[in-house]
Amino acid sequence: MDDGKKSLASTSIMHFVNDGINGVIPLMYPVYNALYGISLQTVSVFTALQNVISIVVSPYLGNKADSSGNFAWLMTLGVLLLTFGTAGYAVSVLFLGGSPLVIVLILFSVVIGVGSSFYHPIGASALGQKLDSSDLSKAMGVNGSIGGVGRLVLPFLATLMITYTTLPSLGILALAAALGGIGGFAILNGVTFEKASRTRIPKGSVWKSVLPEWRLARPLLPLTLVSFSRGLCTGVLPLIPFYLVNVDHFGGLEAGFIYALSLGAGTGSQILFGLIQDRAGHRFALGFSNLGAVVFLLAFVLSPNAIFTEISVILFGLFTYSAFPLLLGMVHKRAYLYPGDVTSANSLVWGIGTSGGGAAAPLLIAALALPSAFGSLTPGFIGAAAIGVVSVVLVPFT
Repeated sequence: MDDGKKSLASTSIMHFVNDGINGVIPLMYPVYNALYGISLQTVSVFTALQNVISIVVSPYLGNKADSSGNFAWLMTLGVLLLTFGTAGYAVSVLFLGGSPLVIVLILFSVVIGVGSSFYHPIGASALGQKLDSSDLSKAMGVNGSIGGVGRLVLPFLATLMITYTTLPSLGILALAAALGGIGGFAILNGVTFEKASRTRIPKGSVWKSVLPEWRLARPLLPLTLVSFSRGLCTGVLPLIPFYLVNVDHFGGLEAGFIYALSLGAGTGSQILFGLIQDRAGHRFALGFSNLGAVVFLLAFVLSPNAIFTEISVILFGLFTYSAFPLLLGMVHKRAYLYPGDVTSANSLVWGIGTSGGGAAAPLLIAALALPSAFGSLTPGFIGAAAIGVVSVVLVPFT
């Protein structure tokens, strides 16, 4: 197997695990609320914190990956941290309750946030280095689709496990996912990746390496703003199971299945939007994807009945999970602007942009749901959709 195929196989396995486990975590939130008395506002802090940590860590990881070329090790470390944090989320309820439980869940949120920061920028760079530019969009589409399968399969299994066993049983699922990540490492280990030259490796404190360099931030600012506003719109996804149970009054099993289908809907859209990129251009594909996410988020919130709710949330997932090949494909198309620093550029657009929006979304929803504000989840979801319009308007300027 040549290096290109190894990179595609390994990063696809890592994507399956990374996105699948990230899809499992929100299924725990309604359980925390119903059985352990953890409020929406506290749950929102968990999911926001995961994204805030990713914002802080991603640029540093991008620099580290570019300077070391240790893509296999770094992606595997990310998977192990992510699955460890998820297992901690699941089993902590066996030993703790009340405020001690919340404190421990906050600590595991930090671990999850760090672990979630590794895959997307490094995986995209691994593909970009080992595949021809003519094959890259299609390969990223295939890779993203396998991530979509993970988002369907693992949350589906998690829903069954929560419904018919107990929440701590998800620790077993996290362990199995960790073993899958180790398998991905075994495939990629030994493949050599380009290292950034010493003149491009940031010097100074770790804090300086966390901050994005202006020479990268300047050409990527419009795309990062698009990524942020899109991320805020699509960042409502972790609270959709909570919304389905507490607002639309779906049962836990039904809500879990609908949520899993919405995540899995991105499986086909990754390839579809990869083809649209090739034929209609990156900007058109990204703008169409952003518009679809806004439209179907509003349709979900304003749906008049259960069937329309189910259809709209699944279509929202379809447009939401087309972002990986679209945003990071655009970064690679502009690689000549930042030679040797593509992983750092990916980290800026994805880690700060998408994760930044993802951090803002649950905080917006939680704030507007306070009794002193609107007292409902709905205004926050509508506000996220309104901000998502910015991601459509700014696309021509990227």
